[in-house]
Amino acid sequence: MNVDVDSVAPRLGAIACLLLAGIVFAPALLIAVPGAGVADYYAAGPIGISIVGVLALLDVVVFLAAAQERSDPVTLAGVALVSAVAMILFSLLWALSIDPTLLFSFPAEYAWIENHRWVVVTGSAVVAIAAGSFARAQLPGY
Repeated sequence: MNVDVDSVAPRLGAIACLLLAGIVFAPALLIAVPGAGVADYYAAGPIGISIVGVLALLDVVVFLAAAQERSDPVTLAGVALVSAVAMILFSLLWALSIDPTLLFSFPAEYAWIENHRWVVVTGSAVVAIAAGSFARAQLPGY
């Protein structure tokens, strides 16, 4: 089975980025209890988590431009890889900086928030794998 990584990786990267953005912004969309601490949750740590969602949305455009061959694929692969590594670092920093008191302060019906941070980190890693695969496919001789 011969897989064309040049065309598959950017498409999978775009899908992974859309899913990651959805995951990042899910608490803001799903938790409707006033005073639940959603704003504090997003602002936790030195830089918060919103930057990961924004970078994921930016990478959707980057991956789709690569898939449609609208720009130089080597440049796009570099942009995707650098932003994916940044997403991993930002999400890890955020996940490790959240105060446990804040995590457990949400109402019981939102107990899934306790694992949300690790899902964000995992999603960032999936994007990085797609970006790395795409970047490697762009390097001559590999």
